[in-house]
Amino acid sequence: MAAARNPWNRVRPGAVTARPAGHPAVVVGVVDGSVDLGHPGLALQSVRVIGAGADPAPDEPGPSPGHGTLVTAALAARPTAPVPGLCPGCAFLVRPVAGVDTPPAAPAELAAALDEIAAAGARVVNISLALGPVAYGRTATDTGIRLLLAAVDRAARHGVVVVAAAGNDGGLGGSPLVRHPWVIPVVARDGNGRLLPTSTLGRAIGRHGLTAPVLPGALTGTSAAAPVVTGTVALLWSLFPGAPAEAVRYAVTRVRPPGRRPSVVPPPLDAAYAYDVLRDLSA
Repeated sequence: MAAARNPWNRVRPGAVTARPAGHPAVVVGVVDGSVDLGHPGLALQSVRVIGAGADPAPDEPGPSPGHGTLVTAALAARPTAPVPGLCPGCAFLVRPVAGVDTPPAAPAELAAALDEIAAAGARVVNISLALGPVAYGRTATDTGIRLLLAAVDRAARHGVVVVAAAGNDGGLGGSPLVRHPWVIPVVARDGNGRLLPTSTLGRAIGRHGLTAPVLPGALTGTSAAAPVVTGTVALLWSLFPGAPAEAVRYAVTRVRPPGRRPSVVPPPLDAAYAYDVLRDLSA
């Protein structure tokens, strides 16, 4: 990846890239659309698909063709690919869900997917889904939302870090998923550090989220920014395999200097500082 296009250059990578490929003991989960394992960047990579969508029909068009493949490739594409993945040396689990952009994925299905991928061994899960009207309860039952939040609670208890795209509504609020205190919501910025105007903002997003640069390629918006945070978590765990999830999440989201986050805009991801914090916690 050319230096000018490498998102790591914009998140102060520092020692996080001391093991740039990641470690296969760190399992990265992706909850998204169907994934084409024949994608050139994913050939021979350690990517396993689980769940009901593990063997989709070859001609299945899907609600958002290519989205799940793009998100997975952003993390897992081999180092020799035109756009390498952020942590291709890790192992990957993909749990496809129906409805990625339009119509939105159902909260109950997201809950089942999160439970399954955590039970299968994922340590960090990337959710780059556009929940759309689900954010405000217009297309989902309260039961579905409760199931989703309960699944996040279980992920937290089992030490699974959850990273989610904040959304691309361009307004204030955010879905119940990104407002959950365990989830790390991610807002997108461009290569010059400017906030993308389509990013969803909010008090909870500003309080426990991050901004990250969008990855190069066809993936756009907060869907393209969330994998940068997920990849950072995976690389940190590759360097500090014994660190508990709470420490990893704390290190990634801690601001410098330490203090409150009064804005609806979260601070930028600082991978080098996260490394320093986790190193001190692990000493």
